[in-house]
Amino acid sequence: MKDKKGSRTMMQVGDRIMINKGISRKIYIIARVDVPHSAERAFVTKSGGDFTIGLKIWKSDYAWNEKSRMWTPK
Repeated sequence: MKDKKGSRTMMQVGDRIMINKGISRKIYIIARVDVPHSAERAFVTKSGGDFTIGLKIWKSDYAWNEKSRMWTPK
């Protein structure tokens, strides 16, 4: 998943992700990358729990930022 430069190409469980919600930005934790019936979505929560309330996001809308060590919107 990591190449020689250290950049990530795939989301992993436990990674942090920044979500823009209107005027505020919130940090979530990736709980599941294998969402049933969709290969392009991931499930994120505030607590990181597997079956808690959270959001489904499109994987393709986010890119790994090495400086902040989290997934950020493209």
